Amino acid sequence: MKQLTLHMSKRISFKIISAVLLLLCFAVAEPVWNKSRVSFASPANSFKITRNTLDHLQREGFTKSLTAMFVPMLDKIYENRKDFFEAFPIFLGPKQRETLLRYASTEQMKIQADEFSSDLNENAAVFRGNVKGFIPRENIELTTAKLRLVSGTNNDFEKLIGEGGVQVKQWDREVRSDYAVYTQVDLEKTETVAGSTAAKKIRAPQQTMELKGNVLMKATQGTVRSDTVLLDLLRQHATLEGQDTSKEGRIRVEANLSELETNRENPDPAAKGQETDDETQPISEPRKVILLASRAVLDNFKQQAMFEGDVEMERSPDNLYIHAGKITLRLGESQELQSIQAEQEVCFEQPGRVAKANRASFDEISQTILLEGSAEVQSGKFHLQGTTINLYLDVNKGVAQGANKTPIQMTILGAKSPSIFKCR
Repeated sequence: MKQLTLHMSKRISFKIISAVLLLLCFAVAEPVWNKSRVSFASPANSFKITRNTLDHLQREGFTKSLTAMFVPMLDKIYENRKDFFEAFPIFLGPKQRETLLRYASTEQMKIQADEFSSDLNENAAVFRGNVKGFIPRENIELTTAKLRLVSGTNNDFEKLIGEGGVQVKQWDREVRSDYAVYTQVDLEKTETVAGSTAAKKIRAPQQTMELKGNVLMKATQGTVRSDTVLLDLLRQHATLEGQDTSKEGRIRVEANLSELETNRENPDPAAKGQETDDETQPISEPRKVILLASRAVLDNFKQQAMFEGDVEMERSPDNLYIHAGKITLRLGESQELQSIQAEQEVCFEQPGRVAKANRASFDEISQTILLEGSAEVQSGKFHLQGTTINLYLDVNKGVAQGANKTPIQMTILGAKSPSIFKCR
């Protein structure tokens, strides 16, 4: 049996503002060539528990209190099953033990394809025809028509290129695109300049993934459609671009806020399905958000998502619609929406109210709206105008005032007066 060893990167994951972008995962590992229908896999001779391992165990039914007991074992490598079992802080039954073995095993990726070729001079391998990959420890499935793997001569650079209907699945998450490129440059390297004690940077670390063509990301929390997506995994930063400015060509984000809140409040799978003490508690209508934009920049470190270019945002069931040149969402530590900042010819509608201004700030904490710059509000028979206007998010409260005692001009309209302006 002929054997070929390729160096590929460890499994990586990228999480970025769950309210607007889904968790994306991708992985590669070190494979070994096998028979006519190629199968690549690294030997499962060691075990390692990571944070992702604990997340996966909870999805399999382990309680949070149980997985917390394995935290002292995080990122430690155990060379065999015996050493791994002896390090357990608690006795596990056969089923739980096998589940843990699967998600802690260092066996990372298996690839099958109709054809395989390699170029040792270029450190490259190419898989063609019904390419299927599986990473057991991450529960990730990959399918594509063609997969090319390239690594640097010193194993400090790696690139994985998928072409022809790339599809990655993990749990309830799925990512599709026509073309995908994952690039990794190893950790920062330095060299000492001759005749000097100063160190010179050779290459900064880099981990990126670029998705092109009919990009679709979906999960139970929502979906994202875009023409291109560029992910910077180290900076936890993403840039999305639409194909054009048409409704069909723009980025489309649909987020199920109720699902996100449920997952945040009940992260323990054991809590699912438990009945509450108040069985008569009414079931509220799901809260959803739809966003259309030409471009989006998502920053997980800053906890914000910025959309620009003919942006439309619609939230239900409160039927809030916003149209602006730019909208920025700011979130809290638990990914809950804290504020919406709209700029550039802002216009928004609520049942019984329409308003416009140069800028609008929607504060989800205080439940208020601040309009700034040529502000106008038409609510029922009242038409308000001012430099700045404060409103309650709840239309029924209907109280408005000027900021810093700035005067507001109010006009009482006739009962059958038409709308002065509309947002759509």
